[in-house]
Amino acid sequence: MIKIFHFADLHLDSPFAGYDIKASESGRKRLRDAFLRMMKHVSEGGYDLVLIPGDLYESGYLTAETAELVLRTLGALPCPVVISPGNHDPYCKGSLYTSMNLPENVHVFSSEELSYFDFDDIGVRVYGYAFTEPLLRRGPLAGEHPEHAGRIPLLCAHADVSSPLSPYAPLSYADVEDAGIVYAALGHIHNAPPVFRSERTTCAYSGFVEGRAFDERHYGTALSVTFDETSFPVRVAAEQVQIGTYRFETEQIDITAALGDEEASELVARRISERGYGSETALRAVLCGDVGTGYTPNVRAIAEKCRGELDVLEILDDTSPILDGAALESDITLRGELYRTLKEKLCSGSGEERRVAALALRLGLAALEGRDISVFLPETGPIE
Repeated sequence: MIKIFHFADLHLDSPFAGYDIKASESGRKRLRDAFLRMMKHVSEGGYDLVLIPGDLYESGYLTAETAELVLRTLGALPCPVVISPGNHDPYCKGSLYTSMNLPENVHVFSSEELSYFDFDDIGVRVYGYAFTEPLLRRGPLAGEHPEHAGRIPLLCAHADVSSPLSPYAPLSYADVEDAGIVYAALGHIHNAPPVFRSERTTCAYSGFVEGRAFDERHYGTALSVTFDETSFPVRVAAEQVQIGTYRFETEQIDITAALGDEEASELVARRISERGYGSETALRAVLCGDVGTGYTPNVRAIAEKCRGELDVLEILDDTSPILDGAALESDITLRGELYRTLKEKLCSGSGEERRVAALALRLGLAALEGRDISVFLPETGPIE
């Protein structure tokens, strides 16, 4: 039995643009801690090989301290490590891979051309290549039919299977099958698609390791992959390993029944409690449903009331006003004129046009009635 640990897209020393200094450093520390947890898991887990298909760190932001931590920790592992540099950590002058002495057990692909490393003690050959700049418009594996010299052929690659026109090393599962690869350890797509399996090939993205924003939901993972080399074809099993301890989550919360912020807050607080969200969670709550034209949720007030133990609570308003169209249609005042001006967009516009028109109607009606319009305007950032 051969056991391999596969992870990618950690993005050590990400800048966390848009966050304040404290939150940015907290985010970078979470990434470093996730790396150390993984390496501890590898050291204690009896792994034969570690595959890292790219974006280990964020080029241009990597500190000397993090670089030294990475190399020292990788060098202490009891097994070899193979790295295929990606578009965020390309193999180029000044990169970690070229500017520092790599430990003997760390093997890094250095060319855009397909090449390989052999590990005869476990009987595998690892194919791969490197991004040498942020873009790689061709797929280095396409059309290749390498000889494997009796070894189990693996692929460690930063690649994009979503489009043949991708500028990030486009790859098709057919390319992998045609090359005779038993297991393709892939990186680049953070929200991993389902594992691809055919009779003799398995292809998997490990996904993001530790979430950095709301487009990386739930806890981050890596993959523990085992090979039964005594079977033919080689039997491959890939199991997710939870690595992340911090999660970004998004919830749609229907507040149709709410008459004001008090009721809306109760619905938000109930969802937070039901899901068990706590200090390890950054939550984006999107309020939806139909509410009266006289009420627009005060997202700042609701966030302050409901945050509780959450690390971050961001409230977005996506509700729609309940309109008495017939009354407004016949209204001879400016209220009616405003409604009639916006009616076409409100009734038959695109989703975004209807949203903007509804907001415009709310703002206009509030202004005409002498009410405070500031509560209708979206907030620009989370409560932290």
